[in-house]
Amino acid sequence: MEEGSYRQSRLCRLLGNPVAFAIVQLLAENKQMNPSQISRGVDRSVSRVSHVLAAWRLAEVVRYETDGTRARYRLKHARQTRQILKALSEFIDSASPVIVAYLRNCANTTS
Repeated sequence: MEEGSYRQSRLCRLLGNPVAFAIVQLLAENKQMNPSQISRGVDRSVSRVSHVLAAWRLAEVVRYETDGTRARYRLKHARQTRQILKALSEFIDSASPVIVAYLRNCANTTS
C-alpha cells in the first residue's frame, strides 16, 4: 500500500472511534483546549482522552504546546479538518434513510 493511502486509512480508522471523533469535533469548535477541558467536553476520563490525543498526535492531526506543566491541544490543519467534518455531515444529511439508520445503529453499539 502506498504511503498516502496508508495514512488516509489510519485517519479513517481514528475517525471511526466515537471518542476520537468527538475530540476532533470539540477541537474544531474551540481553538485550543487542555486535556481536562477536553475530558469534560467528551465526558471521558483524562486518561482516556490523553490516550486518544496521543493517537491523534501520531497521525499528525493535533499539536500541543506546553505552558509550564500544562499542555494545550489544537488541530494541526484546522481548516482542512473542518472541511472533512463538514463533508461527513453533508454526506450523512444526504444519505438514504437506510444508511443513516445503519450508521446510528453502529454508533449505538460502539458507545
